[in-house]
Amino acid sequence: MYAPGFAAPSLAASAVPPSLATTQPCRLKSRTTRKFRLSLRGEHGGALVETALVMPIMLAMLTGIFSFSVVLYQKLQLGEAVSNAGRVMALERGDTDPCATTASAIYAAAPALAKSNLTLTFVLGGTNTSGTVSGGTTYGGTKGTAPTCTAAGNGGAAALQSGWPAQVQATYPCSFFVYNTKLGACSVTTQVTEVIQ
Repeated sequence: MYAPGFAAPSLAASAVPPSLATTQPCRLKSRTTRKFRLSLRGEHGGALVETALVMPIMLAMLTGIFSFSVVLYQKLQLGEAVSNAGRVMALERGDTDPCATTASAIYAAAPALAKSNLTLTFVLGGTNTSGTVSGGTTYGGTKGTAPTCTAAGNGGAAALQSGWPAQVQATYPCSFFVYNTKLGACSVTTQVTEVIQ
């Protein structure tokens, strides 16, 4: 084992335990190599695989929740704007164009909604049955166009009368998206009926 002329070092059996008789770097290398091999065969990569399988499902749910919350926000903003417009319409008996003034109130109360996508409809006069006006004159109904009703204005042929019902209805398109994929289209509609003062 040793070259001729060299003697093996004599160590007492109690001086160095056999576990420390090997060199330390080789022991670390073999321990590190063994851990690496075990990690390839063991379950340490299971968490990564589970994350890769579950993450797309979780992200799809989160983007769906976000898309639904945007639609809900649009519905709430449209409802508040139409409620405000009903109060404006009830007090517009002396205006020359009460529909245009009411439409402006809707646009001002719903700044996050695009005017070009809003469809506004006004029904003035007629009879009010459980919040729905029938038999009156309908104005509007064209997407992106503010209706005018100068005939119902002060001095018009069908001027607003105190006690008449006035119905304001607004419709806004919405869409549901998940991962930038359109799942479906919908529309939110809100209406309110007030009595002309």
